[in-house]
Amino acid sequence: MHTFFSLDAASNKQIAGVVSMVSKTKNTVLQQLRIARDQLHEKVTQTPLTDGLAQRLKVPIPSLSFRAWLEVQRYPSRYYWQDRSRNTEMAGLGEADIIAPEGADFVAAALKQIRERLPEHSSAARYYGGFRFYFDHNKNPRWHNFKTCRFILPLVELFRDHAECHLACTLYDEADRTKALSILRELSFDASPASQPLADFRKGRDIPDFVEWNRLVETLLHDMKRCELEKVVLARESLFHAQDKINPISLLRQLAHYNERAYLFCFQPAQDRAFLGASPERLYHRHGMKLSSEALAGTRRRGVDQPEDDALEQSLLEDDKERREHRIVAEAITQVLRPLSESVTAASKPTVVKLSYCQHLYTPIKAQLRRSVQDENLLDALHPTPAVGGKPTDKAMHWVLDNEPIERGIYASPVGWVSRESAEFCVGIRSALVKDNNLSLFAGAGIVPGSEPSEEWKELEAKMSQFTRIIMKDQIHESA
Repeated sequence: MHTFFSLDAASNKQIAGVVSMVSKTKNTVLQQLRIARDQLHEKVTQTPLTDGLAQRLKVPIPSLSFRAWLEVQRYPSRYYWQDRSRNTEMAGLGEADIIAPEGADFVAAALKQIRERLPEHSSAARYYGGFRFYFDHNKNPRWHNFKTCRFILPLVELFRDHAECHLACTLYDEADRTKALSILRELSFDASPASQPLADFRKGRDIPDFVEWNRLVETLLHDMKRCELEKVVLARESLFHAQDKINPISLLRQLAHYNERAYLFCFQPAQDRAFLGASPERLYHRHGMKLSSEALAGTRRRGVDQPEDDALEQSLLEDDKERREHRIVAEAITQVLRPLSESVTAASKPTVVKLSYCQHLYTPIKAQLRRSVQDENLLDALHPTPAVGGKPTDKAMHWVLDNEPIERGIYASPVGWVSRESAEFCVGIRSALVKDNNLSLFAGAGIVPGSEPSEEWKELEAKMSQFTRIIMKDQIHESA
């Protein structure tokens, strides 16, 4: 069900009492939520506004499932973010502000505008968004709504910081007040009817297909010797068509069940399209001048049982090709951070991070930044890492632009949030684009000398499996 609460398993003797207790609890919490909505409605109505100066208004609310709540809201633009540690979460409706500069220096322009426009005295206020993978490459109309760069400040949002939950509005002017009041009046906090299953999906084509993929990888391996390329990441797009329009939040809720160690995000700027994913990879987290980043590269599938899984882990740790691919990423990140930092430290050797569908080599990286460093400096330096681009970066990106047959859009780009004191960006991998009834899945594989095209294709399949096992009817129907 689309219920905002969950019922734990109980014995037959206990079940009647538990159902009664949970029913009363639900009614109490729903009443508290409706009261909170009315309180915020009153605050929004009565608070004086000064054009250009943001006002963030909030009221406390009891705990609930943000994804289940967001799924049943009918506002055309919806946004969701949950960090990898599960400590912070946001579900938003509408936009109090949109920052989408164009031009050669749009990254710096966007971050400067965000710093200027963030509400004072509110560490919880955040702009959410991301950038195109290629900052100067914007051709496919499917990505038009996401612009070259687009960050939004949610108009109405649920926000959770650890155990504290709030319903909040951010207002700049009277137009925001009018929109916020309309959204608040239409909010649903009631437990909804039975969940509708995901639409039936039909597999379309792969771009490139298996034959073209083999040709591309063989061509790249040949060019690596000639062009002095150490690594190039090639991406694939797999197309699926649904019988009905796709609710991206429904898909995200299913995705969350398989991704305990991932950033969960969904950006839906218009009713007919959304970009969503469950990325395991942090680009960076900054709080003040302290920064955390990581290298996540080198992949094996998960085993069907514990002995096979352990064997695959050991083979990953011992594989020269995988270790070389990982080392390229770790060294590149530490290298670009050094000029920006007082100190940089990285683990001496990688460990293995296990996801539900594959496992990766992982190296954590820490830095103490110089006081003059801003987020635009970090984004310019870190994106794209060799985990999604290649090395040397410029040569690898030129090869990909000339040969890769897809438009990456926001796939594998920085996706995250910025606040007054902090910022966090994941790498927008393990992601998908929804447009009406169409779903595009994206995955990439790092090609280095010695790569086997068929093995890299299997890696793509493993990375996409978190989506494909859901849309091909291995679905979960309980509350998320």
